[in-house]
Amino acid sequence: MPERLILTRIGLLAAALLMLGCAAGVAQTLRVDETALRYYAAQGQVKRVEAEARRLARLNPDWSMPEDLWTARLPMGDEGPFWALFSAGDIEGLKRAIAQRQSAEPGWLPSDDLLRKIKRRELRNEILSKAASSKWSLIADLAAEFGKNGPVEDVELAWVVAEAFARTDRKPEAKAIFAAILTRRTDISERHATIQKAIALLPMADVEALFELARNGNTDMSALGIDMTRARMAAVLREERQAPIDTAELAAFEAFATAAQEAAPAGLVAWLALKQDRLEVALNWFKIAITRDRDPMIAHGLALTLLRLGQTREAQEIAFAWREPLAANAILFIDTFAAELTKPSPAPVEPDRLLRYAKVTLESRSAEGAQALGWYAYNSCEFATAVDWFRRATAWQPREASVLGHALSLQRLKRTREFAELVNRYDGLFPTVVGLAFRDGREEVRTESRNPCDRPATAREDGTAGAYSQARVPQPDLAYGQKGAPGALVRTAEFPLAVAMENPLRFPDPAARKTGAEVARPREPEQRQLVARRVSGVTAMPYERFGFALLPGWNGASEPSDSSMIDRAPAQGTIAAQADAAPPVGVVASSASQSVAMRLRR
Repeated sequence: MPERLILTRIGLLAAALLMLGCAAGVAQTLRVDETALRYYAAQGQVKRVEAEARRLARLNPDWSMPEDLWTARLPMGDEGPFWALFSAGDIEGLKRAIAQRQSAEPGWLPSDDLLRKIKRRELRNEILSKAASSKWSLIADLAAEFGKNGPVEDVELAWVVAEAFARTDRKPEAKAIFAAILTRRTDISERHATIQKAIALLPMADVEALFELARNGNTDMSALGIDMTRARMAAVLREERQAPIDTAELAAFEAFATAAQEAAPAGLVAWLALKQDRLEVALNWFKIAITRDRDPMIAHGLALTLLRLGQTREAQEIAFAWREPLAANAILFIDTFAAELTKPSPAPVEPDRLLRYAKVTLESRSAEGAQALGWYAYNSCEFATAVDWFRRATAWQPREASVLGHALSLQRLKRTREFAELVNRYDGLFPTVVGLAFRDGREEVRTESRNPCDRPATAREDGTAGAYSQARVPQPDLAYGQKGAPGALVRTAEFPLAVAMENPLRFPDPAARKTGAEVARPREPEQRQLVARRVSGVTAMPYERFGFALLPGWNGASEPSDSSMIDRAPAQGTIAAQADAAPPVGVVASSASQSVAMRLRR
């Protein structure tokens, strides 16, 4: 072969490989520049290939020899126009050009390197497209195509892949990508942005490790001082960090929060002070934060602080004012007021405050609020009103305390038939309620003998005879009234009774009634076997000693449980379980009768 032809072919190959290298630089998809290595392999220069491989391995410890180094198909002719389209990002135009070339030259194929880079570019575009719609699981699956450690030279793509890993419970892999960026990239803005993204996605322990890695790389990280302090404070609130914040570091952040215009830094200082029981400091910072931004979460923190300082009335006013933007404030208002109303001898409450509380209870359909109003009415000798509120509480969330209050109120009103139906409805579930119908002196059942209504008027705490006869508790607007005239006395021999299968305690939305929507009403009692089933987690029923037996429960259990259901955690998935669940880590909660959970924002 003439020497000139050989040199021409070598020149064309070198130009093509050089173009390939330029395209790789534009696309930024290769972790290591293998242009020279592949050129030497194409020429069959084994020693040069070995020397170049040693050089690349020394510069990139994670790099390994490509598997297709000796088998990759070389370009069949000039591919310059194709690489130009690739560099311009016109993948569709490139595919059309390849198809036209193959149509004009049957048997022509593009080089393996070009096909591989087209595939990777398409994969990159697909990943970025899915990132725009937050399809992190799909991104994490696609990212496996990029290899074990990911393409960190394409920083934007590396950030997206790391976020996908972090959001799909693959945080160690996300941390590895962030560490690779900090190890291989030298651009200061990229390194700072990498730490900031890690703060938003990884546990604080991993962030601290990455921060130290960046500082050990002789990078000035002082610009991230406030960001790191903010992250450490949030980690303390989430209980991810046990070590206290350095005093000087905290003072610098407080100075930053003082000068800042937004409320978030001041709010973060306030939440940290509240967690550390520095209540006066927390109160001052919450006041600063709420003047900058009318954030309902800041208002919630302010109400919690006032509550812990003993300023209950002020806390209730703030929670009431901010109840609509944040449900936690409405629950806090309901709970704190309920603690006042459920005392055995409640202090008189202003009618306006009671009416406001009743309206919030009805609007939110709060079982806790209705139960509190029921007990307040009961302890104020307003038994008819108590029945109405206990019916609401039981309809919204059946609990033993609400059903017990309902039954006791019916007893006070001598509405015997309704009392018996209520006891039968909760037969097998609430032993204390059923025990009201089976007292024989052999067991202690909760009584309300200490109720002020049992004492003579002259002996009552306020010393007035008419105080308890005044209507002090507002009556709810019943969905369908059941006046409940006293019925016939039910004898023990007639137990159990048939009750309606449909729950008669359902209350529709008041707005639905205004529009003429139909209200579901209970059906007539159906004929069925009048024997209750055994309920798991409930002790023996009081009537079992009289010869009544329960059918086996759903799990085949035929014996009563050792402990009462009231002492056991509610079943998972029930409303009671959600209400009684402990607040998760990093959550501030308030509770009088129900936990209030809210996640702190960074």
